[in-house]
Order: sequence, then C-alpha cells, then structure tokens
Amino acid sequence: MLIGIFSIIYIFMITIQAVIPYIVRETIVFGVTVPEQNVCHPKLIAMKKRYTKVISILGIIIFLIMLVLLAIQQWSEIGEAIILMSSIFGVMGISMLIYWLNHQEVMRLKVSEAWGVELKQVRVVDLTARSRDEMLPWPFFAAPISVTIMLIVVTFFQYNQMPHQIAVHWGPSGEADAWTNKTYFTAISLPLVMLMMQFMLWGTVDSMKRSAIRVTANRKEESIESQLKTRKFASWFLMVAIYDLTMLLTTLQFSNIHPSIAKSPVLLPLFLIFTAIIFGSVIILVLKLRKWRLAYAENVKSEIMDVDEDRFWKGGLIYINRQDPSVFVEKRFGVGWTMNLANPRGYIVIFLPLMILLLISIFSL
Repeated sequence: MLIGIFSIIYIFMITIQAVIPYIVRETIVFGVTVPEQNVCHPKLIAMKKRYTKVISILGIIIFLIMLVLLAIQQWSEIGEAIILMSSIFGVMGISMLIYWLNHQEVMRLKVSEAWGVELKQVRVVDLTARSRDEMLPWPFFAAPISVTIMLIVVTFFQYNQMPHQIAVHWGPSGEADAWTNKTYFTAISLPLVMLMMQFMLWGTVDSMKRSAIRVTANRKEESIESQLKTRKFASWFLMVAIYDLTMLLTTLQFSNIHPSIAKSPVLLPLFLIFTAIIFGSVIILVLKLRKWRLAYAENVKSEIMDVDEDRFWKGGLIYINRQDPSVFVEKRFGVGWTMNLANPRGYIVIFLPLMILLLISIFSL
C-alpha cells in the first residue's frame, strides 16, 4: 500500500514538473521576462522541449532505480518511506538544478540579443477589473473554521471520557502509530493545528483577492479574462483544500474522542479520499491554467512591452518588491502563487501560523 501511494505521488509530481514550461505565462520563460515579440524564438522553444524531455527521462530512471532498490531487499516500513521520499526530493532537486541552468541560459540569450531594449516598457492598469472579480467571499472559508471551534468545545466536554493516551501520528495503514499523554492542551492540539491551517489558507485567499490584477500591455482584455478566471478557480481550489482538510482532521480528532473509530476500517479510505481530492484538484487546476494561458501564435508587432520585473525576482523564484503592495503573485516557475517577501502582511498570513503550528507540535509531544 505504501509503495502504491508514493508511486502515485511520484508520477504526479514528475508529470507536473515536466509540463511546467507549458503552464506558466509564455512571456515568462524559466523565470525570465521575455517580450511578446520574442516568445516564439526557436531557442526558447527548443529549451522548453529539452527541459520536458530531460525531466521525463530522469524521472523514469529514478523511478526504476527506486523500484529495484525496493525489490532486491526486504525493507522495513520506515526504510521504504526513506527510499521513496529520497526519490521524490531527489528528482525535485534535479529539476530545480536544470531549471536554474535554463534560467541562466535564457538570461544570457536575452542580454546577447538585446530583447526589449528598443521597446517602451509600460504598466497597464484597469480600475474596473476588480469589480468583475469572482473569487469566493469570506463566508465560504469561515464555515470550516466554525466547525473547528465547535470541535474544540466538544473535545473539552468529552475530555474525561477520552483515553489517557492521545494519538498524534497516523501511519500509511491508517492506524495511529505515535501517542502522547492526555492533557487539556494535547487533547485539542489537533484541532488547533487544523485551525491554524484554515486561517493560513483563508489569509492566502484574502491576500490574493487584494493583490493586483496584472494586465498585459498588448493583450489587455485577454489577460484580464485570464487573470479573473485564474483567481476565481484558485479560490475554489483553496476552498476545496480547506474542506478536505477539515473532513480529515475532524475524523482523526473524533477517533481520539471515540477510539472505536480508529479500530474500524474508516481511516485508511479517508486518507485515500483526502489524497485523491487534493491531487485531483491540482490536476484540474493545471489543466485550467494551461487552457487560460495566453497563447502567442505569432510574434507581436508592437513598440511596447510589459514592465520588465526581472530585478525583483531572485533566480526567477523569490519575489522581493517593496513597490508592489501585492502579498501574493503568480509564480514564475511552478503552479500557483508565491509570496512577495517585501510585504510584511505575508509574514502574518504565512509565517505566523507556521510558527504557531511548530509550537503546537513541540508542546504536544
């Protein structure tokens, strides 16, 4: 079961990594701003194809090595997990290295051919676009938070009936494999973790909603429609993630309150359903992003281009721009959004809940 689950995760991640150049905006190639007039450059097209081919081949090779290692020796469950996780992080590390090499190559190509030097850089703003934004409102995210607060109250009422050992970790089989002594804090530690994760996801959606809608200079209406659809679907994706997470952790908490639940064949199917929903949502998100991405069949005949923000992107991955009030911006390489590290609000939305989660984990041991 463990090998099967991790194999699915591995194949999923490799597939996403391999198709990333064809998901992100065409004017962003390996984290580098490319004028619309140059997006069809033969070298860029060749680099994208080469990246996809190399990642796919290396992914298959590492996967086969992983299967051979698992087949030649009888490993413990922990040993299997180490091999599988090493394979996933290994291929992720290799893909990032290949990305960085391509990033450097595109930068050199851009400088050598002086892309955009003779073009006027403009930033287009549409003040009416935000009124058409259809991201989900806050009540959709407040509902699961209310469920978690009620769960904490129920836990306090049921505290005396709970066993003296509280489960804090569940293995791949769906059964608890680590426990801690019962206290009022450890009894509610799982709902507290859930609450922090819910606030973090809700804060992410709210910050995305406040972020600027980026308009492409030469394709104003198309880019606005693409942005609005992407933001709307992203809010739906995060809403699904919150409800999925709430369903899973609420059931786990009830298994602590009523241990009979943990002994029944409920948890493993629940883990599988949770994983399937998350992965399915990501796949749909990737397909939608590909569908809504602006396509440039021909080089644009124009004397303007979007503002080149390469100086704010470190290595094409880390965004630091004090002039941008947005908390989250679209990733230049990958699926989803990344944080503007120059905006203090981002630290409150992301790092504060993470610090609280870490403290909860430490004190619940």
